[in-house]
Amino acid sequence: MHFRYLLSACLAVLAGALCSAPALANDLGSQHQGRLSLSSRQVPLPIGEWTVVGHGTNKLVSGAPGAFGMIENTILARRVDGRIDALIEINVNRLPVSNGWGSANACSAKDGLATVAFYKTGVDGFCLFVQPTELGAPNAPGPDAWLAARPLLHEGASPPSDLWLTVGFRVSDRRDVLDVRYHFDPSRLNLQPVPAQDWKLEAVLKAPDRYAAVNQLTTWGGLAAGLVQDGFWNSLSEQTATAALPNPWEVAISADTANGHPSTAATGRVSATARVDALDKLLASGVISAADHAAYLKAINDENAKPPPNPDDYYRLLGFKVISFNFFRVSVDYILAFVVTVNSLISGYITATIVATHSVAQVFNDMWWDNYIATQANSNTVDFVYIGSRSEGVS
Repeated sequence: MHFRYLLSACLAVLAGALCSAPALANDLGSQHQGRLSLSSRQVPLPIGEWTVVGHGTNKLVSGAPGAFGMIENTILARRVDGRIDALIEINVNRLPVSNGWGSANACSAKDGLATVAFYKTGVDGFCLFVQPTELGAPNAPGPDAWLAARPLLHEGASPPSDLWLTVGFRVSDRRDVLDVRYHFDPSRLNLQPVPAQDWKLEAVLKAPDRYAAVNQLTTWGGLAAGLVQDGFWNSLSEQTATAALPNPWEVAISADTANGHPSTAATGRVSATARVDALDKLLASGVISAADHAAYLKAINDENAKPPPNPDDYYRLLGFKVISFNFFRVSVDYILAFVVTVNSLISGYITATIVATHSVAQVFNDMWWDNYIATQANSNTVDFVYIGSRSEGVS
């Protein structure tokens, strides 16, 4: 009898604990402000109350990072005046890999509205991109979590915009990945609905209002980038919960940028102002000396400092290298041929033949090595099923 009483009491306590347990971050209907924690990563949230409207697993549509395990997919929505005006889709891996996650196609897409590669190696990287996303149609494709949440977008007296504007981030290291995409209703940026072709890069460059909107979103992305990276490392401060990200249309940008003339100055944590402030704090705390502070400050303010070379610079310099090398090689070949033949015409013919055959061989040799290095660097594209993206097997 005493045993039965103890057993009943234990079961009652256990049931009470289960009923009072806090909801998981990805529970449908759970609400969040400031940030969302998901699989040891954190995602900063713009101002407002965000509701989890979809959660499930995702799959790869390109790339092969190995034993990637389950891809966790979560979708959040924010309602303003009874309508959804913004969505966030998040993809994280549950199990780590050992050789990196490659890159997202959007990080290097030639037709993207804006792309910023903060860093990229063979096994890790961090990029920002801005692109249009066709997610407003009743049958807009996406992962399973989206298919369940999609009807919520069409609640209300008027249908949603067919095309939304997306600011996306992909950050990864050798083991883990965080792919987060913020989708905003273009009407919040005072944009009128236009056909999808009017959001192609060439058309946007000729439309001041859309061009200014892209600059606005890129500036906001620069401000959010530091928080996204900190969230990837699960190191967002407690203040983030009360100091949420501003909305893109609330971010102050320069007059030139607002009028459709992009500024060349970096934004966010990489801006000169932010770096100078960080240096001042390091000096005040005694981490660096005054001499180091002066040297770093000079480097930041050096207007003549050249950016790191890009692929175009590499191939242009390679062309000059080939020309200069061939100049010396032709001279040597001609001299050697003339010493053997003692005939200027025959020597010129031999030299021309050597130059032609060796140049072609050199080009193919460089192409082979470029392909080999790219393969060894694991520079494959790893993409999941995204909202508004039509992939094989996605309805």
